[in-house]
Parts: sequence; structure tokens; C-alpha cells
Amino acid sequence: MIFTTMAVFMPCHASAGPVPDTDQTTSYTNTFGEDSDYTIDPPSFTKLDENGNDLPDTAESWALVRDNVTELIWELKNSKDGTKDYSNPHDANNVYTWYDSNPATNGGNASTPGDGTDTKDFINQLNSGNFGGFSDWRLPNIKELQYVVDYGNIYNPSIDTGYFPNTISDFASLLVFYFPC
Repeated sequence: MIFTTMAVFMPCHASAGPVPDTDQTTSYTNTFGEDSDYTIDPPSFTKLDENGNDLPDTAESWALVRDNVTELIWELKNSKDGTKDYSNPHDANNVYTWYDSNPATNGGNASTPGDGTDTKDFINQLNSGNFGGFSDWRLPNIKELQYVVDYGNIYNPSIDTGYFPNTISDFASLLVFYFPC
């Protein structure tokens, strides 16, 4: 199975906190009390530079995105040019096969290692480079991925492209929503 990846860093001080609002504003019934009737903990993001420093929303270049509701920090993809470049782990065109040799985190399925093209290689590359000033990057779990879905924008891609501009919306990208827990 092939996956495009987004890495997430969860600061040590972060704990299970609020869940971001879905941003769903369309009501499909006349019943009050649906998600679209409430806005609680609306999505809020901050652009960060390659060292993890805050940037203004108007910044035209950034390397990381902090979810201000969950405190998760997301790696930003770049170089969306149709050419894979595995020497750049941030390349939006790279796709990785699932591989995790750790039985405590692989859900009972380590899969098959690649040669610089598997998820373990990707995470190791971020950690060894101390990307963003962090060395404990990991793949997000399914719940964390749902936190960045923009349910008000359900197509091509379903994410806030003002903060995640190079998200590729194809079948391989959709597979990123399944990782063994």
C-alpha cells in the first residue's frame, strides 16, 4: 500500500486537549443541535519557520504549521512539481510505503522496508535532521489527521490550503487517512 505522508510532532507538554471544531456550517435538516449549529474551538493555525518560530499569517514562506487548538505541529510539504525527490522529505510528490519495525506501534504488521521510500525512513530523516528543532517526529494517528480535515471544504483537498498549500488530492493522498494504530 502506498501513502503520502504528513508528519506530526506532539510537544511533551501537550496532552489530550480540545478537539477542533469541524468547520461544518451547512445544515441538512431543520433539527437544531447538529454540528453546523455550533462553533466550539474553531480551527486555528499558525505558520512557523524552519526553526519553529511563529510567523505572521501573511508570510509567503513557512515550513511548519501549529494547530493552536491541539498544539500539534505539522510538517509542511513543498516542491509540488510532479517529480519525486526522496533527498527532500518535504517534497509533496514523494510517496512512502508503510513500514514500522516496532511491534509496540505497528499494529502487528511491520510491512516491508523500502530503500529510503518507507514511512520509517521518512520519519528518521526528519528526526536526524532535527527538523523544526524537534527530534521526536512521528506519523499522526487517524484522530489527529481528522483534526486538520476541513469539513466545510469537502473536495480537492479537504484541508485549509491557506496553511497546507501543497496537499495533493489524489487517491494516494486519501490513503494517508489509514495507518495502523
